[in-house]
Amino acid sequence: MRENGAHGRILIVEDDPAAGHVLRALLRQVGYHADVAEDGPAALRALDEGGRPDLILLDWMLPGMSGLQLCHHVRTRWDALELPILMVTARTDPESVYAAFDAGANDYVTKPFRGAEIRARIAAHLRVRRLAEDHVRMEDHLRERDKLSTLGLLAGGVAHDLNNPLAVINAHAQLLLRRDPDEGSAAGLREILDAVDRCRRIVGDVLGFVRRRPRERGMVEVGGVLRATYAIRERHLATGGVRASLELPDAALPVFGDAGQLQQVFLNLLINAEQALRDGGRTLRIAAELDEDAVVVTFFNDGPPIPADSLPHIWEPFFTTKTAEEGTGLGLAISRRIVQEHGGEITVRCGAEGTTFSVRLPR
Repeated sequence: MRENGAHGRILIVEDDPAAGHVLRALLRQVGYHADVAEDGPAALRALDEGGRPDLILLDWMLPGMSGLQLCHHVRTRWDALELPILMVTARTDPESVYAAFDAGANDYVTKPFRGAEIRARIAAHLRVRRLAEDHVRMEDHLRERDKLSTLGLLAGGVAHDLNNPLAVINAHAQLLLRRDPDEGSAAGLREILDAVDRCRRIVGDVLGFVRRRPRERGMVEVGGVLRATYAIRERHLATGGVRASLELPDAALPVFGDAGQLQQVFLNLLINAEQALRDGGRTLRIAAELDEDAVVVTFFNDGPPIPADSLPHIWEPFFTTKTAEEGTGLGLAISRRIVQEHGGEITVRCGAEGTTFSVRLPR
């Protein structure tokens, strides 16, 4: 049974099997998940394979690599707020205490230890760590709010400036269409009208992205939306020498949502992939499938991967790796917001073989 809601993953580094067993039992008793590594190399393997734990309980006297050396090594990867380290030792002289803190330890526990004291110190350091993480999240939230505030001002001006010329284009296209043009001209005019409608929806979606307005939704067949989206760019893809394919299952792909918004997401991802292929690669593959209780749509291209330093920022409003003529940095931010408002998630995976964006929508 847990006491005080204890939770977290603790790595115990202790070469004495009996002491390791006691420490693990003390921690598991109150709800912590605890693993034991018998020496420094075993601890490093555990960190490489299992990732960062919530806290390390580290014995000073270890065979081969000492606790101080291991502490120095861990600090090259994570700082004291990211990964607290409690040094456990029988040494109590001031020089040893100084050495432990100088190596990067957060705290110092002497042997023979008391279970209640160790648990209290661990809980205190994990609280500090959680507070630090909450602070970082709050700063990120405030930065995003500032960006959205700026975006709101921009969106209002853009909506006004765009709607007027769009109205002119729409009116002239409709007048020309009424003059009974030939089949080719009529098809072109209808494409212009469709493009005007999409531009209007995009303006509305930018405003909705900032103002978070509720949408009217109904049943949407994702396969049909993908076919319509693919048709919009099919000619451009062929002209650019892109080997594009659309792979859909025979079964329907039903979701509850807004077809226009979902088409905007798919069109953004398709155009992004198309633009990535200008710098290398030729393959663009769009696929959809039913996965348990979700519809999963993937956009793969074998162009150059997104730079590693840019990858964490691609969802931020106004961030873009494109030129000013090609992108505003809003496409992926808006796409993520739309997908999240549909109860889904959008992710990206980059590798040497290419880049894959995945959209997961509840059925």
